Amino acid sequence: MDISLKHEDYKYLKILSDNTIEESVEAELTLPEYMPEILRIIKSTAETKINACNVVGDRVTIDGVCELRMIYTAEDGGIYSFSQTRPFARHLENPEFNNAADVESNISVSYVNCRATGTKRAEIKAGLTIKFNIFAEEKEDIISFDDVKNIEQKTVSVKAMSLGCKKTRSFSMSDTITLNMPAAFLLSTKACAVCSETRKINNKIMVKGEAVVDICYVNSNDKTVVEHIKHNLPINQILEFDGMEEHYKGDVFLQVVSADVIMKGESAGSATSFDVSLVLDAHTTMWEEKELIVIADAYAVDKALELQQAPYSFFSYADEIKDTHSFSGEFTISGDGVYSVVDSCGELTSIQVKNEKGELVISGGVNVSAIIKDSSGNISSVNKIFDYSYKKAGDFTDKSILCKPDIVLTNLECKPKNSNSIGFFAEINISATVLEQKRFDVVT
Repeated sequence: MDISLKHEDYKYLKILSDNTIEESVEAELTLPEYMPEILRIIKSTAETKINACNVVGDRVTIDGVCELRMIYTAEDGGIYSFSQTRPFARHLENPEFNNAADVESNISVSYVNCRATGTKRAEIKAGLTIKFNIFAEEKEDIISFDDVKNIEQKTVSVKAMSLGCKKTRSFSMSDTITLNMPAAFLLSTKACAVCSETRKINNKIMVKGEAVVDICYVNSNDKTVVEHIKHNLPINQILEFDGMEEHYKGDVFLQVVSADVIMKGESAGSATSFDVSLVLDAHTTMWEEKELIVIADAYAVDKALELQQAPYSFFSYADEIKDTHSFSGEFTISGDGVYSVVDSCGELTSIQVKNEKGELVISGGVNVSAIIKDSSGNISSVNKIFDYSYKKAGDFTDKSILCKPDIVLTNLECKPKNSNSIGFFAEINISATVLEQKRFDVVT
């Protein structure tokens, strides 16, 4: 019996690797002559910048730099900082990486230790956690019978999201910030970016959004005073993607992989402006909605028919999340009380997604660190992890849900609440495409 078959491709993402690598960087800091001696180290930080992350053959490589910074006080009561950059490079090898379609990387700082070895010398060491997500495009051949007589078949109509595109594109931005108060030293630089709108045209995606740079620095006129500046950079980029169709659905997640701030000024030690340069990765995942007719079972009326079956997973569009979530808490402070918050920063911890009672629950935490000044003028550092829980109502009951949210910490503030506590407020941006997974046996 001759059987004519119809064929249709169904594509999906396969994770080849989600490995984590530990890396350590260290430096010996020697203060220049014009900087005062170390009285007490307040805090040490590590800021990472990714120069490149790519796949060549069976190897994925990441290289970048880590800026190790020591923040200390001197006899004059001023706040000072000094830093050095150290390069790092790591790689993973796997024969499967030859089929990689895209790679995403993320670096978090697991610890930073700094100790003074002299009045103008210190040793600093940081541990980095480098996470790779390496994706491949998998393709299944979905078959159906083409007007075959004497064959009874049980078919199932499936609405499925077939992978259209999974790529990362990089672009850079720069701007100059003129300062109202002159700067002596940088204490911290924080940058994030959020995509607010996408538009697909032929093989291109127009991305609109905003990047926010938050800079903390020491006033050069009075080194006991710290200044903060928040600067917004509008994003309006056109990115090219081969095979992009206008009817695709999906997400573009923006990640700041490098933020450089260079002090510019009329004389050494007193900057009047900052040159800001950002490098962003646009992680893009697009899906094509298809109506597939699959064969669950079949038999021939007058002949013996041998069938081969295999379990297939199909993913359909369930919902979309584009929202902001705010939460707050407080630090309890002992000692001489809180006079002011010098600087604060936060880092997102692990993210969990659960389907509970028909609601999608996204939870995690933010590790908040703050430099505070007490009523006696003493400066110290405190940190605490604050948990959050975001709920998305929807028709998720008794469904197998797949959701990998992209979360960006867009705002973080710490202010004295009273003499013994600090109030904390944070805002996160959450975006995700929510897919429902259905799995059953299909005639192949």
